[in-house]
Amino acid sequence: MEAAATDCLFLEINLISAQGLQPPGGNRRLQAYAIIWIDSYVKLRTLVDRVGGENPTWNDKFLFRVHPSFLADDSPCAYSVEIYAAGGWYLPDSLVGSVRFLVGNLRLLSRHSDRPVFDAVGIRRPSGRFQGVLNVGAAVLGSVPAVAARALAIRPAIGYRSLMSEGGGPKAKKRRPLRERNKASSSSSASSVASSDEERAAVDADAAFCGPCVLGFPRRLHPARNLDRVPWATESSSSQPSPPWTAEIPRS
Repeated sequence: MEAAATDCLFLEINLISAQGLQPPGGNRRLQAYAIIWIDSYVKLRTLVDRVGGENPTWNDKFLFRVHPSFLADDSPCAYSVEIYAAGGWYLPDSLVGSVRFLVGNLRLLSRHSDRPVFDAVGIRRPSGRFQGVLNVGAAVLGSVPAVAARALAIRPAIGYRSLMSEGGGPKAKKRRPLRERNKASSSSSASSVASSDEERAAVDADAAFCGPCVLGFPRRLHPARNLDRVPWATESSSSQPSPPWTAEIPRS
């Protein structure tokens, strides 16, 4: 769907990668993600890079619906990016650095549509010192898919990943929390143990035992349907032969 020049423009920003980020303290490996926004009420984020360390790669693209005056060469408008280090299960996410980039410096209105412009921007740490570089790409799109146009008619910005999930694209399988998985596993184990106990009780009800045992507990050797094969199971207790181990040992 095409965008009219007098109405709005579709700005695509690609957060490609970053280099030379400050690693977190505590001997933790840096697992970074980025948050981008033009309007602070609508913030979008990338996935967490778990292998790049201080040099993460995201290559996530985002679409913004903007007015043509936003892209003017003398426009003071900008987009902001914040880079965070994922804290994991127990630690909070910590801010690594931030970027505020003037879109007018790219002179996108004087370029052909759908042709991206790439740039590298310095990353400012929370202390105010610059460390690291953020690699970005930007382009003005002449047209976008219909699903993207419908999404941008509702909200001013959207990410390509969420757009694919809403448009019927492949969705990542949502995993249940670890606590729920452990609870389900323990309940299934308890039910399997209970069922095995019931089966064992049912078998014991139809079992015949081999008589006295020197170990102090009976041993199940023969099921009840084979009682006719056990000589002392059908005869009276008086006619049962004495086992050899019960014979008295003569004293000297």
